[in-house]
Amino acid sequence: MVLIHYLSSEPDLALATFDRARIDGSDPRNEAMLLAWTATVHWMRGEAKMCRERAEQAMTRARGVGDSEALAVTHTILALLAALEGDRRANDAHYIQALEHAERTRDVLLIARVRTNRASHHMEESSYPEALDELDIAIRLADLAGFVIIQALALANRGEVKFYLGKLDEAIADNEAAKSLYQRANSRRVSYPLCTLADIHRERGENALARAAYEEAIAQSEQPKDLQALVPALSGLARLLATEDPERATELAARALALAVGLERVPAMLASGWVTAAQGNRDAALKQAVEVAQEARTRRDRAGLAEALELRAMTCGDDAEGARLLEQAGTVWREIGNPLGEARVKLAAANLHGEPLTSARAERATRFLRDCGVRLGTVNSAGLLHSLHSQSVGTVEIQTLGGFRVIRDGTPVPRTAWQSKKARDLLKILVGKRGRSVSREYLMETLWPDEEPRKVANRFSVALATLRAVLDPDKRFDPGHFVAADQNDARIDLDRLSVDVEAFFAQVTAGLEAQRAGDEAGAIDHLTRAESLYSGDFLEEDPYEDWSIGVREEARDSYTKVARGLAERAVSRGDDEAAVRYLLRILERDAFDEQAYLELIGTLSTAGRHGEARRWYGVYSRQMEEIGIESAPFPAPLQKVSGL
Repeated sequence: MVLIHYLSSEPDLALATFDRARIDGSDPRNEAMLLAWTATVHWMRGEAKMCRERAEQAMTRARGVGDSEALAVTHTILALLAALEGDRRANDAHYIQALEHAERTRDVLLIARVRTNRASHHMEESSYPEALDELDIAIRLADLAGFVIIQALALANRGEVKFYLGKLDEAIADNEAAKSLYQRANSRRVSYPLCTLADIHRERGENALARAAYEEAIAQSEQPKDLQALVPALSGLARLLATEDPERATELAARALALAVGLERVPAMLASGWVTAAQGNRDAALKQAVEVAQEARTRRDRAGLAEALELRAMTCGDDAEGARLLEQAGTVWREIGNPLGEARVKLAAANLHGEPLTSARAERATRFLRDCGVRLGTVNSAGLLHSLHSQSVGTVEIQTLGGFRVIRDGTPVPRTAWQSKKARDLLKILVGKRGRSVSREYLMETLWPDEEPRKVANRFSVALATLRAVLDPDKRFDPGHFVAADQNDARIDLDRLSVDVEAFFAQVTAGLEAQRAGDEAGAIDHLTRAESLYSGDFLEEDPYEDWSIGVREEARDSYTKVARGLAERAVSRGDDEAAVRYLLRILERDAFDEQAYLELIGTLSTAGRHGEARRWYGVYSRQMEEIGIESAPFPAPLQKVSGL
């Protein structure tokens, strides 16, 4: 019962159940198991003292009877405790003994759990190939046993490893599968894949998706006080909001730091440092960077050390020193096999040296990041990529794909700058009309639907004035420079405002025109650029507003056609990895796209990835069953094709 409550992230119920037990030495094997699982509950909550007390009691009983199952469970919690306390040598030793005892039991479930935990250990030390080896075994065993929670945890961990390896689309697919399994089991541990999904979306510049996932992860982990999920979620959300809502970001970072114990201290300290840097306090951020580097070294956290070096490079105030620190960070990323971090550092180093984006180093890094789905055109959250974003004075960029933000002179306009929601909504409506004139009467009816337009004319004028002040607070231009208006109509000037959805549509149009002209290379270039611009649906936070639906559906349909066309081209040139990447992105946007499922399964079969193909066929069948559609037969390997 304690185990069930732990796996469901119900620590209070688990501990209350333990209190009902009689621990008197009459049944040492089961007492050891009960004490070990109860210690695991205390570990989840960061309660190191109680964890050690229960774990040592468990070990005394387990050794007394020499039971391998009890010893495997007890060594596992002692390994987790050692990691919490920063004792990596003991962490290694206990995991080795845990696996030895688990394999003696021939208990498939226990072996899968130990291997999943050992994979986490390898992941913490950035030994990614070793982690994948453990997880592939664990996933097969969990599938065999049909144990949903271990299956979900192993998939979530594999997704996290793939994230570090730069396989972001596969990482999303694994974590979405883990999320679905946790939800099916009604477990709050769904916060683990949610947090990794949020990290991936943040890295890719998909801010609305990242924020939603972080907030859900916090909601799921807060009540049980599951610090292993809560601290990373707080840290990630702090970094995401660092420029848009600095006050809340500071609060989140402080809370994460206050709660952080063990392995979670490094990400919490990094979040605090990046948030401080984003607010312009370089000296304080530099001090934090030095402290987090020392913490990372102590815990053998090489990825954390690399990012601490990045933070130091961006806050040291000396380009030569910054370049040296970035080189060190790049060396660490390369040694641990994290190509995403390596590409990020290369782009930053090129920027620091004043190299153009067309330089060989910058171009290679940019191409890799775009292949990973990183949206370099958007203002990212606090971190190395955000520090590279620059824009000339007097420019205004409006982001609508994957969330709404206004970027003025290269800096996001904070929510506090908007004096009313109506002014924001007014801009959204005008953007949705794509530069066409909109009558004042329509705008007033839309903004104040329950009131007569003549009664809200003054309020409309105030909202318009507020909007203009947000776009041009220093009054460098005439009032109608960005938003033109007269007594009858209003519109935005697309020649003076940069709107991401318009740039997306322009690239799609250019790609189709190049294709019609027989310029295949030009078509691929434009369509690839279009795909990289699409960081999410148009105005995702306003899903039911009439003025957002039309553009959203047009953009989503265009994106699906672009991604499918790029996947087909990748198949035609034998690039199965790229084809899989684009097909996974289609499914990320629409989990019921039957054509994308069948093409993905066929592509995986063609590439000889038969296990993955069978797993995706199972996902496809379940999705079709959910909407009442009979599944198609398992598809044959794809033939090479050409054309959009």
